[in-house]
Amino acid sequence: MNRFLINSITCSRILFGLLFLYGVLFDLNNVFLLVIFILTAISDVSDGWLSRKYGISSQNGAKLDVCCDFIFIMISTFALVLINLIPAWFLAVIMLKMIEFFKTSNDGLRYERFGHLVALMFYALPIFAVFINDRFIILILAIFITICALVSSAMRVHQKIN
Repeated sequence: MNRFLINSITCSRILFGLLFLYGVLFDLNNVFLLVIFILTAISDVSDGWLSRKYGISSQNGAKLDVCCDFIFIMISTFALVLINLIPAWFLAVIMLKMIEFFKTSNDGLRYERFGHLVALMFYALPIFAVFINDRFIILILAIFITICALVSSAMRVHQKIN
């Protein structure tokens, strides 16, 4: 197993994001979107597992992983913003959380449980939105996730200061 293969698995999330966008824009079956989401999740789990298993994990690989996660989240959320299923302001929340994550991790990526949970919520909202298909419920979820993101950011900044 080599880094190129693992990094290719990581970067596949960008392709999956574009496929998700395509599926939303061309009103493909929700099963197609679910398969894309599942493949994305498998990619996310397997790249880290393989890099640890073969002892080739690195700080650059971890950064690539976070960036590809971010790109998938942004593309899939953007797709649903285009069809007015997710509010557009939510893209700014994701962007600001990503900036905060990198700014508070400038001495090496720092993960903490609550922030990881927020990232999972960012990841899951688009597929939930597709299946829930209720703008009011999605708005409530977006507000809840935003509050969680703000709390997570406050915790990270507080830890960074101390």
